[in-house]
Amino acid sequence: MSSVQPTRREGSVALSRNDLEALRRREAKPGSPVLSVYLDTDQSREINIERGFEVVLKDLLREIRQNLDKDTRKEFDGDAERVQQFVEEYRDVKRGLAVFCDASDKFLWHTELNVNLRNGARWNDSPYVRPLIEVLDEHERYGVVLTDRRQARFFTVFLGELEEHAQTEAQLDVTHINSPGTDHLESQMTIQHKADQHAHNHLKHVAELTARLAGIREFDRLILAGTDEATSELHGLLPKALGARVVRKMPLPVEASEAQVLDATRLVEEEVERQREAELVEQIITAAGKREQGALGIDQTLLALQEGRVWQLVYAEGFMTRGGQCANCGALLAKDAGPCDYCNGPIRVVDDLIGFAAERVLETDGKVEEVRGPAAGRLREVGSVGAVLRF
Repeated sequence: MSSVQPTRREGSVALSRNDLEALRRREAKPGSPVLSVYLDTDQSREINIERGFEVVLKDLLREIRQNLDKDTRKEFDGDAERVQQFVEEYRDVKRGLAVFCDASDKFLWHTELNVNLRNGARWNDSPYVRPLIEVLDEHERYGVVLTDRRQARFFTVFLGELEEHAQTEAQLDVTHINSPGTDHLESQMTIQHKADQHAHNHLKHVAELTARLAGIREFDRLILAGTDEATSELHGLLPKALGARVVRKMPLPVEASEAQVLDATRLVEEEVERQREAELVEQIITAAGKREQGALGIDQTLLALQEGRVWQLVYAEGFMTRGGQCANCGALLAKDAGPCDYCNGPIRVVDDLIGFAAERVLETDGKVEEVRGPAAGRLREVGSVGAVLRF
């Protein structure tokens, strides 16, 4: 089989950057806030085995309600009841669940993810999408080609989900045989040459199918798995641009289960992401030190954002800071009181300043990166947030 058309599975990943963009651009309606809920529903955690996430949800909603006045509680209760009903009926449990609801506008949207989410809830004018921005940043789309000299299988992995697209097999099976007579050695060499040629033709075909899959699925990175001999030769046969996306060659039997392929890909994804983040943080620190295309700390970063210079916002995992947004010009500020630094307009308090900054960067076709592990530790030493600048 040489087609690369995917076979869709029930429950396949729904979240995409288009979904995120639609949520971000949902028009805020006065007096009609959106309840945004994120739940860790991972069944490998003991607390979730007996649907403990329903208890977590009740606690999150109770905390929000306690901070509301009597006039707004009734409207909040409508959203809360609708979300609770949805979660109670939720059965095909994955590792994370996000729900957005505005019952007054008959709006309910959800996504189930096979990656972990932190528990949290917000009731704001607009959907709170920072966790989804971070999920899409952490999990790029991977292509995986699993091959030996006779067979190949093609996969993509995204947001903890694996999809197998095709299999292909060499058309001729040429193997070593014992040839009698005086021409034994010569016959063996001829057969071996034919075997090598058929293997080469097979891998050339695999390279063509990989390029076709890349055009359909547009994966960010590529893993070549299988025998060392096959993956090395395949790498050399890929188009140059596609070969540049190869981040790892790893040993794996061509008959490996889908679970084995997914687990191996997750390990590579984690290693590659942490290494890339460490390099990015050092790049920003160096650039900021030279006063070139880098900014460090909340004040420098927000100034660059106001000037339209931020190409990539970078912050340490879990970094939260309170600030303000000018009600007149919309500027984001590291303070939550006093007049706007740019127009002297009034400031309204923003609890998650980084979340607002992330959305502002995306609006200008920039990128957002939450760094983890050693990279997060390094960034915390210099202010927890920074940016790669356009100019």
